[in-house]
Amino acid sequence: MLTRFMATAIIAACGIAPALADDAITIKFAMAVPPTHYTAVAGGKFFMDRVVQLSKGRVKFEWYPAEQLGKAKDMLTLVQTGVADMADVVPGYVPDKLPLSGVAELPGQIADSCDGTRTFYEMTRPGNFLAKREYDAQKVHVLMAAPLVPYKIFTTKKQLDRPEDIAGLKLRSAGGASDITMSQLGAVSVRLAGPDIHEALTRGTIDGAMYPYLSLKSFDLIDTIKFATADVRVGSVATAFLFSEARWKALPPDIQAILDQAGKEAGMNYCSYMDTREAAEKQELSSKIKATRPSDEELDRWAARLKPVKLEWAKRLDARHKPGTAALAAWDETAKVMRAQHKPVSASKN
Repeated sequence: MLTRFMATAIIAACGIAPALADDAITIKFAMAVPPTHYTAVAGGKFFMDRVVQLSKGRVKFEWYPAEQLGKAKDMLTLVQTGVADMADVVPGYVPDKLPLSGVAELPGQIADSCDGTRTFYEMTRPGNFLAKREYDAQKVHVLMAAPLVPYKIFTTKKQLDRPEDIAGLKLRSAGGASDITMSQLGAVSVRLAGPDIHEALTRGTIDGAMYPYLSLKSFDLIDTIKFATADVRVGSVATAFLFSEARWKALPPDIQAILDQAGKEAGMNYCSYMDTREAAEKQELSSKIKATRPSDEELDRWAARLKPVKLEWAKRLDARHKPGTAALAAWDETAKVMRAQHKPVSASKN
């Protein structure tokens, strides 16, 4: 008969040992962005600090930012193979595995980052639409899920006033829903992760990118971008902190609760930072980047070009036997509930 020590050792070697309530726990966390990027600071570092605080030091982290463990497109695989316990995953970088999450990235879906974060996060909760139809199958648990602020169109040489001006331009896309948006506008979609945009711009491989002001400094893009087109609602890109399902099941319930709490708080801290800082970054860069807003008439024409994107996105997924149309309906219903719960308090009438 095996001794208790030998049995525990064998189970631990198989990677399935449940942690005891008073055990020290170390979590390996991989990110693609550099440690100074706002996703790392307002999202990743905030999350880790809260977990350490809430667990009273029982949980510690080994943090691997700046693609130390793998490229941005490999973050999900790192979690699934056990190289990392959790990672910051951009669903658009893996549209074959997380196609339905593109519902958060479509044009016109979000008013701002926090508006989108409440809806996207709610849809990833256990038992809800995206958890059941996407994340459960990938063997991951979602701790944070947030769309970035609505993207702008940045270009290197050409100011865009009319929809026709974008035709033929090679623009960076995060993949997934962004590809359909580019195609609908007549641009050429070039899939690139954030860390790869600088080289593509300096070499002239792309003519610009759909991106937020917030990310320009982090990836050293300021000197190559010359023009920005405002108020054209081209969508966004989402990101999520995903945790290995196998490791999750091995954690004590109180630690699971702490990770979930910290993930939710990190999402709101992250989106609040983005919503607050985006306009400030635009103002700071106004001497370097010429921002233009098309006329109301031209904005209507941009919107008409973009209107079919949602239905086309859903149609393509439905054809792959993925519930794209159902995802749109689930987003709309969840967004309605979330917005009702977080409706701004109106000023009192005199």
